[in-house]
Amino acid sequence: MKKTFLFLSLFIVVTLVACDVSVSVAPSTSPAPLPTNTMLQASVSPIPETVVPTQIPASVTPIPATIAPSATATALQPAFEGVEVSVDPLSITLSSGIASGARGSQFPRLDGDEVAAWELTPGHIQLTLEGYALQGKFHEPQIYVYPALEYAQLYPAAFESMHRLNNTLFDPAAAIRDDQLPRVPFFNAAQVFASNVQVISFQNGQGVRFLTEYAQYAASANNHDLFYHFQGFTSDGAYYIVAILPITVPLLADTSDAGAVLPPGGVPYPYLADPNADMQLYYRSVTDLLNATPSQAFAPSINQLDLLIQSMRITP
Repeated sequence: MKKTFLFLSLFIVVTLVACDVSVSVAPSTSPAPLPTNTMLQASVSPIPETVVPTQIPASVTPIPATIAPSATATALQPAFEGVEVSVDPLSITLSSGIASGARGSQFPRLDGDEVAAWELTPGHIQLTLEGYALQGKFHEPQIYVYPALEYAQLYPAAFESMHRLNNTLFDPAAAIRDDQLPRVPFFNAAQVFASNVQVISFQNGQGVRFLTEYAQYAASANNHDLFYHFQGFTSDGAYYIVAILPITVPLLADTSDAGAVLPPGGVPYPYLADPNADMQLYYRSVTDLLNATPSQAFAPSINQLDLLIQSMRITP
């Protein structure tokens, strides 16, 4: 990974839709071993005032998707339980405990002065998980793969996120603050907290995952908006990956609605009409609570989603 970091660092110094192809997942016969779940601490950053749609509309282009059972292990690619789903250049092993299938989408290059910033793309692929373990959440379970340099050159928000990601991976043992973590470049809202931060590797790259929530105001932590977020680079620095996967935990309210019931053990949301309301303290308390919660208490479990990301391979 050192060459990747050097490659990306040099770039940072030098330069500041979709057709659906569905596949089904066969039930796995036995659970895969769970990785160790260690955590780093994160704090809170402010909320921006701009409002931009988070969706990325694009024209439709057919792309193939293939599936094959994940069976034998090799020195380069350990075995993962489930079905291998491939949408060029992305391959990932999908467990039946996560989703029942997947849909691949390819977005062509879209740029120009008349194009909204959040729609800018050098061309990318998107994998949407179908029959996902959670339904009706704010975010769709999706994985995006972009050519890294082209996206950074095209879109300043992507450049900034990659810069943060590169700094995080350069020294993964260092404490990571929330304001240093990468952001979703095409979201218009701000990250209000980040918990369960950990650097993890996939088959030919590395990245960072954490649990987070985005909002355009000082929102409460809730299961409608919470998601497992991963960003990473391939080991050659050629591709930039963004994964957004909804996740829930019994300690949070179901929604951000004022009347939503707070489960026992949850952190009470401050009453914002109170001039003494301390939102920074609230988000720190939520972060501490989620950091102390075992992986298996989440749905899907953090370990299940880690295994999904670890099974990923990006090959041109």
